[in-house]
Amino acid sequence: MARLEVELDEWTKRGVAVAFVFAQGLKVVDAFAEREGLPFPVLVDPERRMVRDYGVYVRINFESWNMARPSVVLIDPTSIVREVFVGRHSLEWPESKDLWALVERHEADG
Repeated sequence: MARLEVELDEWTKRGVAVAFVFAQGLKVVDAFAEREGLPFPVLVDPERRMVRDYGVYVRINFESWNMARPSVVLIDPTSIVREVFVGRHSLEWPESKDLWALVERHEADG
C-alpha cells in the first residue's frame, strides 16, 4: 500500500485508478483509512464475497487465518477484468514495472 501511495501520480498519469478492497467491516476499515490518510478510494467486503470469488480468501494456513492474500485486479475502462494477481503468501506483491507492462499491453490490444 505504501508503494502505491508513492507511485500514485505515476498511476494517475497512466490513466489507472487505484482503489483498495478490505475484507473487514466498515467501522474498522473507515478508522484505518482515516488514521492512515489514504489518498485513494477504499471499499469494504465484510462478508468476504469478492475475496472468495477471486480466490484471495484464506480460511487458514501457516501464517494466517480468515484473511485475504495480497492481490491486484486490473479492470479495464469497460469493466472487464483483464488480470488477477494473487500472492502465495502475505508478503508477495507484483512489481510495479510488471503491472505497468500489463496495462501497456492491454492498451495496445485495445
